[in-house]
Amino acid sequence: MGLGLALITLGMLILLDRMGTGYGLREGWPWIVVALGVGGIFRNRKSLAAWVTTIIGIFILGAKYYTLHFSIPGVIRTYFLPALLIVIGLLWLWKYNKD
Repeated sequence: MGLGLALITLGMLILLDRMGTGYGLREGWPWIVVALGVGGIFRNRKSLAAWVTTIIGIFILGAKYYTLHFSIPGVIRTYFLPALLIVIGLLWLWKYNKD
């Protein structure tokens, strides 16, 4: 579940960046860390690793000094990558809901 949430988050951040909102992957990458942690917490509330991952992501979000330079090759269309990540994340979540 954590990977599905992380892929959806990644897709949404790239989509926001491509839409020109001024907020994207460079600013919001800690949300992926939080999504992985929250997904782990949903799976097992007693998982120390999931709690630590979530707390680290929240601390990184709280600190305004982070930077990540992420470049996407020009071959990839503007909206293809975020849409693909969102669909893969939704399929991942659907797989876990079926089990």
